[in-house]
Parts: sequence; structure tokens; C-alpha cells
Amino acid sequence: MILAFLLLAASARAAGPAAVAGSVVRSKEWVVRRGKSQEEEFIGDVRYSASKTLLSADWALYRHAEKDWKARGHVGLRKELAGGDVLEAQGEAAHFDEASQAGTLAPAPGSRVNFKRTPSDGTDADRGEGSRLKWEGDRAATLEGRARVWGPRLEAWADAVRWQRPDRRLILRGGRPVLRKIEEEGGWITALKADEVEATDSPRRIEARGGVVGWLVFTDEKKLKELGR
Repeated sequence: MILAFLLLAASARAAGPAAVAGSVVRSKEWVVRRGKSQEEEFIGDVRYSASKTLLSADWALYRHAEKDWKARGHVGLRKELAGGDVLEAQGEAAHFDEASQAGTLAPAPGSRVNFKRTPSDGTDADRGEGSRLKWEGDRAATLEGRARVWGPRLEAWADAVRWQRPDRRLILRGGRPVLRKIEEEGGWITALKADEVEATDSPRRIEARGGVVGWLVFTDEKKLKELGR
């Protein structure tokens, strides 16, 4: 889950369209404030595209001294990853720090942040929603606040759902997390509730700690008989 709120190069700001190093940014209005606290403000239909990335918002602000970005109003992000998967996210307000590559995406009052990952192999998309999305460059992302993720392979609920890219680890914490895993090839479905739950892709493993309650349902009787031999 890599969800980076993308920066514009410092020299690429313009009411546009402008193209610098393969990037294009457009907005209806462009306001530059000089002096000690230099800022560049983009107003109305802000759109940024570069390197298989699209960003849109109603308003955006770049602060030179802090080297950070703020955006609000129908914030949308679409990112095509190196492997061909496509990530999309929607919210109302975002912040991105160039130095740390960390950022946040928050929803409008009473709403939720939504995201979707569409695999390159044409299988069904994974989706998620929560009260806030936080990311640390392309290393990790966390969905907070009654977070839920679901797709053809699993469903999960927790106060916080964290995805760590280097070790491909899904971590569920807070609110007695629930994980439901579907194994079509194995012919079984498992679900569990615990204080903490972690799942990894390689090796394919689920770990649960603290008051673990769960069950395993075999959907294929033939597979069950094979395991019993």
C-alpha cells in the first residue's frame, strides 16, 4: 500500500500548464508571496501529473521554508506502481513533508478516507476506508479510525491497519481487531479476533496475540479429506 501525496518540483510551479522534468501542473489561479516566508498558492481545479501519478484538489499551498505541501477540497490521488498495480485515494485535506516524505490524508467532517488498489493481473480490487490515512514515503502506510479493508483475499477491521512494504506485513491494532482470510486454493476460510493480529505474504503466515478467538471453515470437503489422511 504506497500512498504518497506527491510534491511538485520547486521550479515547476505555474498557473499552467507548465512542464518541467516530465511533470505538469495546472490551476485557475497562481499566487506567489515573496519575502522571508515565501509561499506559492494554487487556487481552483489544481491538477498535477508526473511519472504515472495524478493529483487533484480545489486548492494547494507550497511553503518554501518548511518545504511542505497542503491541499484541500476533493483531494484525489492516482498512482501506478512499478509492477503495474494502481492505487487510488480520496479525501478532503492533505499534508506532505518533502524532507521526511511523510504525509496525511483526512476526510471531510462526517465522511471517510477511501482507497483502492487494483492489481495488474486483472483480479478484483482491494479497498479500504478510515478516519485518516498516514504514510511514510513508500515504506509504510497506516489507516486509522475504525479502519476497514476488504477484497477477494481478506477482510479486516481494527482501530488502525498498518501496511509495511519492506516485509509485506499487515498489522492490526486497537479495538480487538478481526481478520477474515479466504484461501480459495486451499478450500478454507479462517477468521479470528485478538488484541493484535499480524499477517505476512512471504512466508504466508498469520499471528494473533491476546485473548485469541477464531474458527476455521472448510468449503471443500475433498480438500478436508485430503488433509485428514
